[in-house]
Amino acid sequence: MIEPASASLLNERQKQCLRLVYDNLEAKEIAQRLSLSPHTVNEHLREARRLLGVSRSMQAARILVDLEGHERLVPKPLGVAADEVPTDDGIEPEDASPAPVRGNRYELSGLRRLGIVMGLALVVVVLGGALVGTADLVARLFTRYGIDISDGPYKR
Repeated sequence: MIEPASASLLNERQKQCLRLVYDNLEAKEIAQRLSLSPHTVNEHLREARRLLGVSRSMQAARILVDLEGHERLVPKPLGVAADEVPTDDGIEPEDASPAPVRGNRYELSGLRRLGIVMGLALVVVVLGGALVGTADLVARLFTRYGIDISDGPYKR
């Protein structure tokens, strides 16, 4: 457990950076808001992690926010009650039911899926044949008119 004394070692800029990390902002966004360079923001975050003894900036941000009692600026998901929001500890409640199994995204039968795959394969074959035919036509035209493009400028 991190003691409040270690959080008091943080300077105001480090705290500002950590609060914005907690709000899910990237270093570039934090730098823009605080009129700093991204390198300076990363240095503040690195020093804050060292002082708090954690390896991730979000861990440090959570410690600071827990001590200060701030709320996250990111809105809660619509249609989710406050008691249904998952916790960060990864432990599920005992009475939690498993997530429902979702069906096919587009509700296509097996035969329709096979038809789509066969149609796409046919399109690929036709386009490949057209490409080969065009390359053959160009080669025949060059041969007919005696054009050799192997060396520059074009030989005749």
